[in-house]
Parts: sequence; C-alpha cells; structure tokens
Amino acid sequence: MIKLILLTGFLGAGKTTLLQGILDTYTDEKVGVVVNDFGKVNIDARLVERQGIRLSELQNGSVFCSCIKDKFVDTLIAMSRMNIDYLFVEASGLADPAGMIRILEGIKLKLFQPYDYRGAVCVIDGESFSELFEILPAINYQMEFCSAVIVNKADRIDEKTLSGILETVHSNNGDAVIYTTSYCRLDYRELVENLFLRNRPDRESTNNKERRPVTCVLKAEKSVEETSLRRLVEILSESCYRIKGFARTNRAQVKISAVGKNIEWTDWSASLLDATEIVVISAVGIGIISLIVHNIENCGLKGVLHL
Repeated sequence: MIKLILLTGFLGAGKTTLLQGILDTYTDEKVGVVVNDFGKVNIDARLVERQGIRLSELQNGSVFCSCIKDKFVDTLIAMSRMNIDYLFVEASGLADPAGMIRILEGIKLKLFQPYDYRGAVCVIDGESFSELFEILPAINYQMEFCSAVIVNKADRIDEKTLSGILETVHSNNGDAVIYTTSYCRLDYRELVENLFLRNRPDRESTNNKERRPVTCVLKAEKSVEETSLRRLVEILSESCYRIKGFARTNRAQVKISAVGKNIEWTDWSASLLDATEIVVISAVGIGIISLIVHNIENCGLKGVLHL
C-alpha cells in the first residue's frame, strides 16, 4: 500500500519549499512525486529533482480540472505500479482538491497497489493571506479539504495578523492540525506520519476550463539585460497572481519568484539553463497579453524576450 499525500496552497505560498524539505528528509524511503504546475512550463519540477525519485510532471492546468484530470488519473495508475512507499502530489496553486477521494474511488480497481490517502497539507502565505482570502475561492477550498495547515512566512507578519489568520483557519477547518513556520521549516517526518484523513462531504472540484486564469510563458534564447528584466517583472507583478521561472541574464543565471508585488531574485547555479522561461499567471484575464507586449517594448526587451 502506497501512502498518498497531497500538497496544496495558493501560488507562491511555499509548497515547493515544503516538498523539498520532505524529500530531503525521506532519503531512505522509496518515494514518488507528481508535480502539477498551472503553466505550460513546469518550473517547480526542476526545483525538486532528486536522484532516485520517481518524478512525474503534469502541467498546463489543475489535476482536478477536466483539462488534464485524465492525465492525472493515468499518472496515479502508473505510479501504483512503481516500487514506492510514498507518493507526494504537489497540486497547482489554483487547485480545488474536493474531488480527490472521488478520483481515487474511480480508479481503485485499476491500481496495481492500493493508495492509502492520508489527506492534504495546505500551505498558507501569511504575508498575503488577508488580502487574498476574500477574493480567491481556491484558498478556501484548499483549507477546507485538508488535514494540516501550515501558516508560512510567519516571520514577515506581526502577532496581530498571525492571530487573525489562525482564527480564520480554525473557523474554516477546526479539525486541521496547524503549524506556524518560516520557509516551511518544521519536523517533516512528524507532519507526514501524523496525517490522517478528515471526514469531509464529497463533491466535484470547482476547477474547470471556464474558471482557468490566463497563463503565459515569456521566453528568450539569448541572455537578457537584467535591469530591464527586473523592471518588466515589477510592472507585470501588479497585474499577476504569480510570476516564476528562470532567466539567463547578462550578469548571471537567476531564479525569479513573485507573488503579487513581493518579488525574489536568486542566483541559480544548480544547472545550466538552455533558455529563459518565465511563467506569468494573470490576475486581469486576457488583458495580460497586451500588457506584456507593450511593456516588453517599453523596457527595451523587444527582439529578445517574447511570448
């Protein structure tokens, strides 16, 4: 029997950081990983690659949406044939995981090994939670259908804000175990081994094609002038839920991670990049495309960066 753990959390909350910590802890166990990225390029999969890990990538949608749910089902069936003890599924930041049990029920007769679904871990971005909670239903759904909540980035908020977040979490899911962290640092083994599935009314996921936000990928085959790229990302961040990716700049290779106006630039030396690829998830719908085109030119990147 394979222990199955779902990792959820809104865009940029820290799911990949959590998964990295888990994989660094479970080095003696046989582990499989499914990484789901909403964009057409799976940035997170590059960050969790490990020798000996069975890794599967699902991109361009949520695993609970009809757009790629069939691929998710096929992946779960294929993973059940692997010699693994644990399967960690990192869902996209926009996932509504309400349909997870329904999916597993539908495939149980096709599995080589059964899954022991231990429930979901929901990572909350303490810094942006208060701003986004009222306008993004996905955050509510992820919190409702989880067994444990991690309030991350606690070092960036004051005690009053943290207290309000904890109160909201408890009122929405009184059964969940709550952890307060920075950089998702906690006892990962304790988190995983103490998970158990909470009883929740089953329903279909609200993820569907009509609710999909617009995503774009910015690409460049040659190095990008870093100052101009920083300016572009700062402008676009005001109209995006999330920007993330890797870039080859005239100074160095960098990893870019932005949640709203909170932007992080990190030098990246783990591998040689073939090209710049930056995923942009729009908060303004289709209008993001004209905004990107206009500002690529304004920032002096026309002919270098493109969609």
